[in-house]
Amino acid sequence: MSTSSSSLPRQRRGRQPYLRLPSAGTYRLVRSRPDPVAFPVLDARQRAVVEHEGGPLLVLAGPGTGKTTTLVEAVARRVREGADPERILVLTFSRRAAVELRDRMTVRLEGATGPRATTFHSFCYALVRAHQDVDLFADPLRLLSGPEQDVVVRELLAGQAELERAGRASARWPDELRACLTTRGFADEVRAVLARSRELGLGPRSLGEFAARTGRPDWGAAAAFLAEYLDVLDAQGVLDYAEL
Repeated sequence: MSTSSSSLPRQRRGRQPYLRLPSAGTYRLVRSRPDPVAFPVLDARQRAVVEHEGGPLLVLAGPGTGKTTTLVEAVARRVREGADPERILVLTFSRRAAVELRDRMTVRLEGATGPRATTFHSFCYALVRAHQDVDLFADPLRLLSGPEQDVVVRELLAGQAELERAGRASARWPDELRACLTTRGFADEVRAVLARSRELGLGPRSLGEFAARTGRPDWGAAAAFLAEYLDVLDAQGVLDYAEL
């Protein structure tokens, strides 16, 4: 198949590469210059955040109110005034948001090296890895992914269902829940309960005591399950997101 040079696109908009034809049968991709970026227009409250100096500052704002724009402008202002980008840390909740922040800061800083932008979990995991007790963990701790955690929870629940039938289960689930132990929906519910309890600082013992005070046998079973789950994670040398 042959292609004439007249049929080739000379340039595309934005930062997309375009084709040059230096010689017959040879193509070379050349990145076009980025389009100029207009500085955002900030309102008075956004400017107050960007120009804030010294001490912590808490900003409360809803979706679509310009939080990311304000954050990027605050970073750009500090770098422009001489701050070392390596001493600036930008944290967010999702990988997608972290990627967007990095891209926007790179554009705003006109290609200069920007500060580190990552998720809370990634940053905390790096801290744990850097300061983990070498006497407790021979190998580096590994972060358990969501799908991996789902497999662990479902396997433990399936094992408890077998132990229930043999009368040897450590977690005594109420009768109305035993038929659900091997279902995906129940595993999702258990994961949510475990995550929420640990966000509240409730370990297996505290959760069990709370279940006894409130008369909730299902929470008592969840407390016993949490203890077994944590033992499995320790044995495998892994952490989950809630533990971070």
